[in-house]
Amino acid sequence: MRIGIRKLISGNPVGEFYITYNQEVKMKARFSLMAVLLTMFLAATACLALTAGQRTIEMLVRGGPESQRDAAQSIYNGIERNTEVLDVVAEVLLQTFQRPGFVQVDATAWLCKALGSSGNERYRGVLQQVADKASERKVRKYAEQSLGMLPQGDAAPYIIGTVDLAKLRDGAINAREQPATTAQTGPPPSKGTGNGSFDQINQGMSMEEVYALIGQPTATTSRATGKAWAPFYQGGDTARTFALYKGKGRIVFSNASRYAPVWRVIDIVSDPSESGYP
Repeated sequence: MRIGIRKLISGNPVGEFYITYNQEVKMKARFSLMAVLLTMFLAATACLALTAGQRTIEMLVRGGPESQRDAAQSIYNGIERNTEVLDVVAEVLLQTFQRPGFVQVDATAWLCKALGSSGNERYRGVLQQVADKASERKVRKYAEQSLGMLPQGDAAPYIIGTVDLAKLRDGAINAREQPATTAQTGPPPSKGTGNGSFDQINQGMSMEEVYALIGQPTATTSRATGKAWAPFYQGGDTARTFALYKGKGRIVFSNASRYAPVWRVIDIVSDPSESGYP
């Protein structure tokens, strides 16, 4: 029917004008819609990037070695170029690269790789220091490899202490605190009520202390570590338990020894997107 109408008016100058005008209106409408969608996409991308950067910084300054490793892997795989985030990586690396422990060494190696993947010569001095002074061979190896990924240049080098990790850590805690009146929330929870927050948890706390402060988790999951299969090894950290709290995050416990039923916090991962289930 529409084809018939088009043929009917196509020989008429007024009809031809109508067809042309109608096509132009439709084309402009399409371009306007595309422009709006593109603007929304770019705005959403910027917001997500900002949130991701803030989240990465929080994992680096508040988390233990597992969180730091996850953050470094995220930076390495995403080719992070944000100097603010990379400066935090550099500071964390300089403060932790001499620490022992399988997980810590692995995290340190990933921190080196994260700086190397940035392609920013600002961090040559940091990686050089780690490559020269690290006590662990694995750390020296990855620091040297990452150093080779950076170009030569005259950029101002990163100096240890430029980033105040303690201040960032306190800022991350304060940013999550929601203002509320006494009438809304009542007095602050006392120890043992199970109503506390992740901010009250510290590394080294026992599982019983944690549960007394913030209550039972939504779910838990456990796994053995590589140390469990080491012949004649009698030390700890042969297994880990992950306490998952829906909408809050997870707390990682490690056993004190192969035979002692004592579990202590080794990592705190705040994550509002935590599902609470394995």
